[in-house]
Amino acid sequence: MTYQPDKTQRQVIDADDSVLLVCGGAGTGKTTTAAAAVRAHLERADQRRAEKAEPGRRTRPPTARALFLSFSRSSVAQILDRTADVLGPYLPQVEITTFHAFAWRLLTRWGGAIGGAEPAMLSETEAKLFRVPDTIRYQDMLPRALDLLKVPAVLEHLRARWTMIVCDEFQDTDDRQFELLTTVRGDARLLLLGDPNQCIYSDLPGAVGVGPERLDTALDLPGARRIDLPDVSHRDPSNVLPAAAAAIRRREFDHAAVTAALDSGRLHIQAGLPTDQEADIVAAVVQDLRVEGHTVGVFSHHIDATTALSDQLTHLDIAHEVIGLPECLSSSIDAQHAMIRFAGGVATWRAVLQRLAVFVTSSVRGKQVPNLAWMLLGKVARPAALDRRLDKLHAALQAADPAAAVALAADAHAQLGLPRGERHWQHAAQLLQPQVVRQLRRHADPADALEALDAAIGAYRADLLTYATGEPATPVQLMGLYQTKGREADATVVVLRSNDFYGPERHEPFETGSRLLYVVLTRARHKTVALLFGDDPRPLVAPLAKLAM
Repeated sequence: MTYQPDKTQRQVIDADDSVLLVCGGAGTGKTTTAAAAVRAHLERADQRRAEKAEPGRRTRPPTARALFLSFSRSSVAQILDRTADVLGPYLPQVEITTFHAFAWRLLTRWGGAIGGAEPAMLSETEAKLFRVPDTIRYQDMLPRALDLLKVPAVLEHLRARWTMIVCDEFQDTDDRQFELLTTVRGDARLLLLGDPNQCIYSDLPGAVGVGPERLDTALDLPGARRIDLPDVSHRDPSNVLPAAAAAIRRREFDHAAVTAALDSGRLHIQAGLPTDQEADIVAAVVQDLRVEGHTVGVFSHHIDATTALSDQLTHLDIAHEVIGLPECLSSSIDAQHAMIRFAGGVATWRAVLQRLAVFVTSSVRGKQVPNLAWMLLGKVARPAALDRRLDKLHAALQAADPAAAVALAADAHAQLGLPRGERHWQHAAQLLQPQVVRQLRRHADPADALEALDAAIGAYRADLLTYATGEPATPVQLMGLYQTKGREADATVVVLRSNDFYGPERHEPFETGSRLLYVVLTRARHKTVALLFGDDPRPLVAPLAKLAM
């Protein structure tokens, strides 16, 4: 469908303010409007460039470029992909990346300027198990990038690169991200997209400066102006679900909008469901929605619950992809990659066990390392059954070549009886297999093939851990509640459990928790199904149970 901006969106597109803050609710078209504004800006820059070009001169003014910063590239990219006609020929001039991927790119290119040449990335899971010198953790990337921007030559180069910078979900930027944004900007225009009602990260550890008040910091910048988009959803043109979600955010559960959503069937709530039948019930709902022809987003909570539900859905033959748990997927890839390298004679068995320990740890929540991980590392005695399984895998890999090791690695999760993360393991196997085949075809020497594989896996791993890589556009996607922002599906299934923890709030009006409910209840184009498991729902969601049909 061709993008047809309304009057207010046209103001955003035509604006030329040095700082423009655009606010709007879920589905009001902020990102699509931003894409149109970027194109209009680049078109105007092209026109000025042509006017400045002198006839007969070979050199011309540099081409204008735009930078699009977000927290999840996939959530932005999927929207821009659907609106490629909006950017049209200017798409190659727009760089789309996350804050951490941007910081990592700076460090890998210019890190030597601050004594960090060829940095290695250490995941938070690895940091629980090992101490590895000269590595950079996720939490270190932005501070190190800010240090790098103190180098005049680097800062000068970056400030000259973009004439417009867009920041999505601006209300969720912390102090360091805001500093990075305003430091690298130079003379570039800033287009900041925000919604105070979708600020759901303010209570997360390390979220310094995150909150609705972040929007005020934008308006304090010289030349800043704010435009509010009309409260009309383009995701659900009927506006039934967005209106109901807005009422629920305000804790007005008896509002006419909620009643209308329930009566129309666009919002369906089931409560008091048995916890021991969670996977079966979710699977049945997903199957019914797929029969109706819907794409489906399943929203769960916490790493443990999400990975456990994923494994159960896998056993129930519900094809799906897990979204938003990059460490579990990257550690799955690392473990299988280590097995392939072991079969090729370039990795030790100890390296395989270490990667397995990281994978086991990545699939659980909290600071505690699971006992199985310590067993794999030899810090705790292993049971005889696990030793036998490991010995069998060791022997099979030792007798295989890298090509044959791919299948052995793919089956290792089941052969070892690992407790969680089965879907991530399967996904990793699907990603690795064509990479191994490709490198073995390109390189006659297996050692060269393994070296090229190392480079390819390393790059993909970095993209995963900085949220820079896209995600598969599958009909059924499973993700945590906090990964839902920016995503959408025809229908969504929201899984809420009596033992879920929604933050430190204990009493009404649950301002932060209600914003989370608003986000997850505004992702569907047609229908939302809320499933409440257990007989004693948390106070945040207890009023929903009273609305159950």
